[in-house]
Amino acid sequence: NCQSLRGGEMKMFRVQIAALLLALSCYQTRADKMKDENEGDIKKLETLLKDTVKVDLTSLFTQHNKLEDQAIDVFTKTFEYVDKNIEELNTHLEKRIKDFDENTLTNLKGLETNTKDMLVKMNENIKLNLEKINDKTMEERNEIIKWAHQRAHLHEDILKTKITACAHDHAHFGKGPVDYS
Repeated sequence: NCQSLRGGEMKMFRVQIAALLLALSCYQTRADKMKDENEGDIKKLETLLKDTVKVDLTSLFTQHNKLEDQAIDVFTKTFEYVDKNIEELNTHLEKRIKDFDENTLTNLKGLETNTKDMLVKMNENIKLNLEKINDKTMEERNEIIKWAHQRAHLHEDILKTKITACAHDHAHFGKGPVDYS
């Protein structure tokens, strides 16, 4: 863009020179002296343009090209730096994710083993507790049955005995059963 702009300035400069030359050529007088002076001025102007302006434009183009090369170099180094850091970040993240996955799997396996062991122990404890409850309730049931048998035998023994009661009821007159209440 800058080269085309410089080219546009160069064209404008040439147009100005052409206009100046046209103006100078139109301004010629009839006298040869004026013509010679104008030709001398034109040659001086041409020499000035060739020697000074051309050198300045060449210098500007050279500086522009150097700046463009420097900018390209800076962008290239920046892209390389970014690419390198992205690659390092990618490698770092992959390693962290892999370590995290391995740690998680190890923890899950440990949790599974621990849960399995705890369930086995809990099952054993439940069985042991149920056996103790069964034994204890069987003992208590047997004690209750034993007590009930003793009590029943005691009542049977009481019922087997014969008790004779003699009572005299003056108001009975021998009719119906006697009430001892």
